[in-house]
Amino acid sequence: MHFQNWPLAASVIVSGLIDSFNPCAITVLLLFIGLMFSLQKSRSYILAMAVFYILSVYVSYLLIGLGVMKLTLFFGVPHFMAYLGAIVSIIIGVWNLKDYFFPDWGFIIKIPLGARQAISQWSHKATILAAIVVGFLVGITEFPCSGAIYLAVIGLLSVKTSFWNGFLYLLLYNLMFVLPLIIIFLVTNNRLVAEKITFWSETKGYAMKLVLGITMIVLGVGILVLI
Repeated sequence: MHFQNWPLAASVIVSGLIDSFNPCAITVLLLFIGLMFSLQKSRSYILAMAVFYILSVYVSYLLIGLGVMKLTLFFGVPHFMAYLGAIVSIIIGVWNLKDYFFPDWGFIIKIPLGARQAISQWSHKATILAAIVVGFLVGITEFPCSGAIYLAVIGLLSVKTSFWNGFLYLLLYNLMFVLPLIIIFLVTNNRLVAEKITFWSETKGYAMKLVLGITMIVLGVGILVLI
């Protein structure tokens, strides 16, 4: 890959990393790893499950981004999409802060119950096909939760680049989006470590909403400045 606009590339990298701080994809990966250890699967099988799950999340989120960018360019509304994504990012960021400080007030941003049940059912099948299906489900259902960042970046790319250059930036964005999943798998490829991280995710992981809320607000404001 060759990126001539390094400030734009830096914005894409930071945005992708911020978008990746969504508890669902991480929790599901930990669930897979925990299931594999409990079923006494081999390390090679656990590796295959993780690889297919992460690739599936990557591909599903990439396809969403390409579809939105194609529509944005087709209808000629890149600035509108960038503004919309940035404003929605700020709103969802504020709502994440609400979820952290006042969880009992109003609804909480999370994956719908039906989707969570489907993810759980497929996860317990513990097969390669299940890993692929769950990866797609997570990628698709995560988009409404934190996709405002994605929309803002796609709008920014539509303003600053051509479709094919934008495609390269989306490849980079989605690599950053799944990078934490890759790191977590490498770190948790040990049952004891996996159990400790899973415990932390269940007891302290809610703090990610605080981090995500602040960063989404900052990013939304930053994109409004860049447009």
